[in-house]
Amino acid sequence: MTVQLTPVGDFALTWGESVRWDDRRQRLYFVDCGAQTLHWLDEAEPPLHTVQLPGLPSGVALAEDGRLVVALDDGLHVVDADAGTSELLSAYPSGLGGRANDANADLDGNLVTGTLNMGVGPGSYWWFSAADGWRLLDDGISNANGPVVLDVNGDTTLVVADTSASVIYAYPYEGATGTVGERGVFMDTEPLGGMPDGACADADGGVWSCILGAGDIVRLQTTVDRMGTVATGVELPSDVTFGGPDLETMFFVSIAIDIGGIHVTSPHAGRLMRAVGTGFRGRPEPRVRL
Repeated sequence: MTVQLTPVGDFALTWGESVRWDDRRQRLYFVDCGAQTLHWLDEAEPPLHTVQLPGLPSGVALAEDGRLVVALDDGLHVVDADAGTSELLSAYPSGLGGRANDANADLDGNLVTGTLNMGVGPGSYWWFSAADGWRLLDDGISNANGPVVLDVNGDTTLVVADTSASVIYAYPYEGATGTVGERGVFMDTEPLGGMPDGACADADGGVWSCILGAGDIVRLQTTVDRMGTVATGVELPSDVTFGGPDLETMFFVSIAIDIGGIHVTSPHAGRLMRAVGTGFRGRPEPRVRL
């Protein structure tokens, strides 16, 4: 697999996260947690559009009505990027133990997220429905990242990371009721050289996970016998998606400051990057019903 990497535009982020491709609008969204900003590129090309947010945006999901659901300091907000508006959708439940981190829609119009902990601390995974509110999925974890819901051999599965533990879990998942089955270890990422961060699914049922420290985006699970690794050239790739008209272009963002004892030296740290030639294509991003 020969992958060609190129930066998109001439801008750089301090702490890039939550890269999402809106296939209906042909628009690429991403955030800078350091600047507390939401950005987007129409057709995944400059010019860069920016909206200042009223807090740290740690998770983004597309909504069915064309807006975004964003995890901010005090709860989930509905953000209209074009209008530059943000309104509180729901405060976080007390059991979350603070605020939410990475977030993504499941296949039933709901949201999956979990606790943000910058270090080791008590955390949990949660389900949110605009109609039914919050439900605890599981606890006994630390820092939630990269939730992906997909079909694995005919079974709906939640794949979600605990970054601090360097492990990715998998659960049998029921989106309509917000329940999970027994937790299983999907992948221990220590042998891969780092900790799991953001993730996405491809059209063949594979899960691509950003591995902090190793600087790789790794295809960890598949329903077909093909694996893959993209060496990103940055130390801290933080989130990934597939986009473009045919969903065959990988886009990823990264963190440009030192964290967890990892020293950042790459000239592309913090850049939005385009990866062509992975041999895979993405699936349309699932969406939250509001």
